[in-house]
Amino acid sequence: RMPILGGRFAALMHMRPPPCDLFWNGSHSLCGPALLVPGLGKCGTNALANYLALHPRVRLTNQSEVLFDPRDANATELVVRHNPGVTPGSGLAWIVKHPGLENRHASVLARRLRRAYPSASVALALCDPVQRAFRFFIYFLEYELRRHGARSTFTRFAQVTLKRRYNTTVEGLFSSVVALRTDCVRSAAARSLAAALRADGYSIPPNWLLEDAWDPAGHGVCDPIVAKDSRLDRWVEDWVDAGYVVNQSLGVVFMESWARDGEPMVRRLLRVMRLPEEEYPWGVAAARFSQRVYDSEARRRYFKKGAPDLDVSVPLMRRQCGALQDLLGER
Repeated sequence: RMPILGGRFAALMHMRPPPCDLFWNGSHSLCGPALLVPGLGKCGTNALANYLALHPRVRLTNQSEVLFDPRDANATELVVRHNPGVTPGSGLAWIVKHPGLENRHASVLARRLRRAYPSASVALALCDPVQRAFRFFIYFLEYELRRHGARSTFTRFAQVTLKRRYNTTVEGLFSSVVALRTDCVRSAAARSLAAALRADGYSIPPNWLLEDAWDPAGHGVCDPIVAKDSRLDRWVEDWVDAGYVVNQSLGVVFMESWARDGEPMVRRLLRVMRLPEEEYPWGVAAARFSQRVYDSEARRRYFKKGAPDLDVSVPLMRRQCGALQDLLGER
């Protein structure tokens, strides 16, 4: 377990300024981001950034998500465009996040980031794979209904279209098309339900209601999210293999643990960012850690209730927990 730094060593660490890779904007120097958050999507990357932003020395970008892979965004141009006023000697640190980067090969992305932002640290947000799949399902279903405008609200779709016309619920639809209990192979009833929804003009991007023909290995529609999340330890390990050091330049948080472990997770990240812990408003934060914020009524209702078939993820997570604990020095 990583020891809690204290005494004279902790005081010396707090005297060190936050990480600051220097970039020139044509008139003066700017600091690059101190913390990079590449995912996972729907695992609370917004919450992670907002909790850290309670610290008086932390700044966020004006744009919620900024693509910071140097392959797509020149590092100098990104800093000049998105730096929120953090300069050398200011004692401030800023965070940039883009959960879509979870789909990049982690070890390759990590090497690019270390070259472009050598002083920056990385924070990874993890969560239950089935909960994550369900949150994406609700998000994309809501997006599709909103895209159709007045055609149907989420509540009307759930209570009228699904319940009366198809004799199912939002949770039942998720269970049918994702088919976790049958190893991602849809039953005849599930295929019939998806076909009926498609025939009525409904779709859930990117491919929740499509036939399994896009999946040549025959693993089914749950494979892209759940299969990848079945080895979260390997994703973390890729960052370590690329040179990031746990609790020094790499922090890992767990969405389901904020209410219980919010304080120690934030403390670890503040140390990674070299920010004084005593300046953080711990009293205010304690209430925030257990208070979830939802962007819409549909997300409030279904995210709070949680995903169906959660028991399927228990052995899935159990297989990873030991390896994750070893990587993070928590066992």
